[in-house]
Amino acid sequence: MVLLLAGVGCAAPPRSPAPRPTMDPGALDRPDVTIRTDSAPHDLAARPPAGAGDADTSLFASAAAAFRNGWMPLGETGVDAFLRAHPTFDGRGVLIAILDSGIDAGIPGLGTTSEGTRKIVDLRDFSGEGAVPLAPVTPTGDVIVVAGRRLRGYGRIAALATGAGVYGGVLRELPLGDAPAGDVNGNGAIGDSLPVVVVRATDGWVLFADTDGDSSFANERGLHDYLVAHETFGWSSGGRPSPLTVAVNVADGPGGAPLLDLFFDTSGHGSHVSGIAAGHDMYGVAGFNGVAPGALLLGCKIANDAQGGISTTGSMARALDYAIAVAARRRLPLVINMSFGVGNEVEGTARIDAIVDSVLALHPDVVFTVSAGNDGPGLSTLGFPGSAARVITVGATLPAAFLWTDQRDRGIGPVAFFSSRGGELAKPDIVTPGMAWSTVPRWDSGGEQESGTSMASPHAAGIVALLRSGLIQSGGQADARMIRQALMVTAAPLDGATPLDEGAGLPDVGRAFRWLRSGRVVPAVTARGPGGGAASAAYQVIARGGRPDTVATFTLAAQGTDTFRLRASAPWLHAPARVVTAGGRGSVRVTYDARMLAAPGVYTATVSGWTDDTLAGPAFRLINTVVVAWPAGHDAALHVALPPGGLARLFVLADSGRPFSIGASSAASGVTLYLHEPDGMPYRDGNGTAAGTGDDAAVYDVGAQDAVAGAYEVVAVAPPTDSAEVTIEIHQSPVRLALTRDRDGLAATITNVTDSALSGRAAVVLAGAERRQTIIGRGSEQPHLGFIIPVWARGVVVEVAMDRAEWSRFTDFGVTVFDSAGQQLGKEPLNYALGRLQLPVGSGHGDMPATLALSPGLAEPGSTAAWTVRVAIRLYADLAVTLPAVAGELPVAVTLTPHAAATVRFRLTDSPSPLGDGFFPLGTVVMQANDRLWTREAGLPSPHPPVMR
Repeated sequence: MVLLLAGVGCAAPPRSPAPRPTMDPGALDRPDVTIRTDSAPHDLAARPPAGAGDADTSLFASAAAAFRNGWMPLGETGVDAFLRAHPTFDGRGVLIAILDSGIDAGIPGLGTTSEGTRKIVDLRDFSGEGAVPLAPVTPTGDVIVVAGRRLRGYGRIAALATGAGVYGGVLRELPLGDAPAGDVNGNGAIGDSLPVVVVRATDGWVLFADTDGDSSFANERGLHDYLVAHETFGWSSGGRPSPLTVAVNVADGPGGAPLLDLFFDTSGHGSHVSGIAAGHDMYGVAGFNGVAPGALLLGCKIANDAQGGISTTGSMARALDYAIAVAARRRLPLVINMSFGVGNEVEGTARIDAIVDSVLALHPDVVFTVSAGNDGPGLSTLGFPGSAARVITVGATLPAAFLWTDQRDRGIGPVAFFSSRGGELAKPDIVTPGMAWSTVPRWDSGGEQESGTSMASPHAAGIVALLRSGLIQSGGQADARMIRQALMVTAAPLDGATPLDEGAGLPDVGRAFRWLRSGRVVPAVTARGPGGGAASAAYQVIARGGRPDTVATFTLAAQGTDTFRLRASAPWLHAPARVVTAGGRGSVRVTYDARMLAAPGVYTATVSGWTDDTLAGPAFRLINTVVVAWPAGHDAALHVALPPGGLARLFVLADSGRPFSIGASSAASGVTLYLHEPDGMPYRDGNGTAAGTGDDAAVYDVGAQDAVAGAYEVVAVAPPTDSAEVTIEIHQSPVRLALTRDRDGLAATITNVTDSALSGRAAVVLAGAERRQTIIGRGSEQPHLGFIIPVWARGVVVEVAMDRAEWSRFTDFGVTVFDSAGQQLGKEPLNYALGRLQLPVGSGHGDMPATLALSPGLAEPGSTAAWTVRVAIRLYADLAVTLPAVAGELPVAVTLTPHAAATVRFRLTDSPSPLGDGFFPLGTVVMQANDRLWTREAGLPSPHPPVMR
C-alpha cells in the first residue's frame, strides 16, 4: 500500500514483473517459449494534456498554463460558480488537517490564505521518518564534533545556549530512498550525513544545521519548534535553492534531553494533496487556487516514505487525536483528509475502521474524507480506512479538462478506471475529480500533475470546508452526518455508473449548501448487510446455471422510532412498501427474482428508505449485487462494444492448482485489460495490460501455483475519449498440476479434470532458486533478513504473506530490499495480506549482498501484539534448464482418461549455478495440452532438511 498514498494514492502504472527465465527451446519442441509477463498499461496520467505545449519552461508559466487549461478542475463540482456567488465562503475560518506524507511549507501557494494570513497552523511528524537520534557532545573552543564531523562556529550556538547541555545528531540521506527525494541537500549524491546540533535557549530548544555544507555554524540561524515560531530551513549545495523545506519538531525527552523529529515531504504526495484542498495563488499565479483557498492547513505526517510510503504503528490514531485537539484549542471547525488506503481482506473488520468510527462518534462535528483507493476497476476493491462507516469515502472521476476536446464539450468525465469500487461495502459515498495540477516540493518539479483517488479526496475535503465556511458566515450549522447527507442527496449520477462505481455520484457544492440551509432533518440510520456480518451491502457470486440466494435481510439501527417508505431501483429486486424502526431497531427483507438473474454478468440495484419529506433524500440505501460467473472449466470468447470510458466486467470461476489464461484484443488504441483475484485483490503479478491485436493482445497467464479457488473478475476498459470493440477470451486448463520432490527426484502429478480423454506432453525445468522463512515479530519491530543475489540472477521476487484474518490489525506493512551500503534496491508495501516485490537485476553484477527489511504498521498506538508472516525469496536465471525424465524421451507423452491422474518422474540434476545458503531449486512443470502450455512453479526443498541443533 501505498499512500494514496494510498496508496496510499496516485494512480500508477502496474509493477513491471521481474524477469522470468526463458525455457530451453527444445523443452516442448517449440522455439522461443517464454513465461509471459504483463506489458505496459495505458496510462492516462502519462498522456500530455491538451494544451501542454502552451506552457513554457518556467514554473510560473507552467502554473499559468495549468490555470488557463483548468487543470485544477473546480467546475465539475460547482466550486467556481459557488465562489463567484459567495467569494468569502472560500474556507476561511475552517481548519483542514492533512494526514499524509507531509507538507512542504516552502511551496508558493501554501504560504498564505486568501485573507493574507499564514495558512499552515502546524506541522507534526507521527511517522518517525525524520527522527534524529541525539547524543551529548562537548565543544572544544569554537569547534564541535558531531558523528565524526568537525564543525566550526560553536560560538554562534554558545551565545544562545543556557547551559542545559549540547546535543548532536545526523540526518542520513541513504535510508530516505532514491534521488531526487533522498538527495536532501541537492548535491547530486545520495549518502550524505547532515549534522545538526540542539541546545536549550531561553525560549526553548533551538536547532542549528550546517545548511550550506561549509562545516561551520557561524552563518547559521537557530530554529525553534514549528509550532513556536513557524520557522523552516533547508540544506542546499553550490548556491542552489534547497530542494526540500524542513520544519523542526523538538520536545523534552527522558531525563531532560531533547527529542528531535525533522518534518519534510520526500514523497511529494502530501504537498500535492494540500494544494488541491486549499492552495492559494499557486506558484504566484493570481487566482490559481485549490478548492478552499481561504482554509487553514494542519500537516500531520503519518507516512514514512523511506519504508515505502507506509503508515507506521499508531500514526493514524495519534495524528487523528492531535488534529482534533488543535482544532479544539483554536475553536475551529475541523475537516480531516486522508488520501490513503490499503485493501480489505475481510470487509468491515479493519481495526483502524473501528478506531476512526469511535473517535468520530465522540466528535460528531468532525468531517473526515478518505480516498476510496486505486485498486479499481474491480468490484469489492475499496480499502480501509475508507471502509469506516462514519467517513466520507471518495472515489475519482477523470476530469474533462484532461481529456480530448470532444470530451471537454460534454463537461463531465467518467468514473476513473483506477477508482476502487464497492461490492461487499456500500461505498464509495461520492466521486470527485481524480486528476489535478497542484503543488509539489522543489525536488519534485515536473510532478505537478497527478491522478488517483488521492486527488479526489482533498477535493471533497475542500468542498466540505466551503460548506462549513458558508454556514459559519450565514449563521447556519450542520454536523458531519448532515454534511455527508447534503453531498450525497444533491450529487448527480454519472452516465453508465452504478452505486458500486460512484456512490451517490458527483456532488455540487452550491446544491449541497442550499440543501443544508433549508434546515431539513434526516433520521440517522445505519444499515448492515445480510448474515449479521460487518459488510454493509448484500453481495453474492454464483455460477451460471446456479440459483442465487433469493432473500437478503438487512438490519437497521436508528435513534428512535421512524417509518420509512421503501423504493427498489430494479425490477428483479423487491422490498416491502415500508419499514418501521421500533426502539431504534428494524430489518428489511428484500427478495430477488432469480429468473431475471440467469445470464452471466453483474446485477446491482438499491432499496432506498424515505421519510415523508422526499426532498430530504433517502435516509439509507441498501445495495444489492448478484454476480453470475462463468463456471470453472469452460472456455469462452466474448465480443463487446464499449462506449468512451466504458467497461465490461465478467467473472470466471477458477479451481485451486488449475492454470488458466485470460486475454483481450482490440484494434482500438488505449483499451486496457484488468484482472482481479477472488475478493477483489488486483492480480498479484501486476494489473493493467494494454490490449492490442495479434501478439500485442493483453494476456494474463495464471500459473497453477497462483490459481486460487473462487471467482476472478476480468474487466476491459475503453479509453475515456474513444469507443472500442474488444474480444475477450477465456481458456482454462484441462489439468491440475503439482510438482514435488522426494528422495528419488521430482514427481510431476498431472490430473485430468475434464469429462474427456486427453493427450499431452510434459517437461520440468529449473528456473532458479527459492528460500522460504517464517518470521514472527512483535509490535512495530522491524525484522531484517539477509541474502545474496548471485551473479547468475536476472530477477528477484520477494513474496510476503500473512493470514487474511491477521491483516485487519494493520494499517500498513512495508517490504524493502537494501544493498550492502544501505541503498534501497526496491520497496513495495503490502496492500493486502499477500504482496510481491519484483526486482529486475541487470547483467554484469557479481554476488550482491542484500537485506530484506519488514516494517509493520499496526493500527493500535504502542501495540506490542505478535504477528507472523511467511516470506519467499525467488531468484530467476535468464535461461531455464530442462531436467531429464526417468523414463522416456523429452518431452514425456502423457495420456489421461477423464478425471484420472498420472505421475511423471524426473531426475533432479545439480543446478548449473550455486544456490546460496538457505536456497533450494525452483522448478516449473510445463504441460502441453489442447495446443496450449500450462505451468506450475514450485520450490523444491530437500525431503530431508538438516536438523537444527
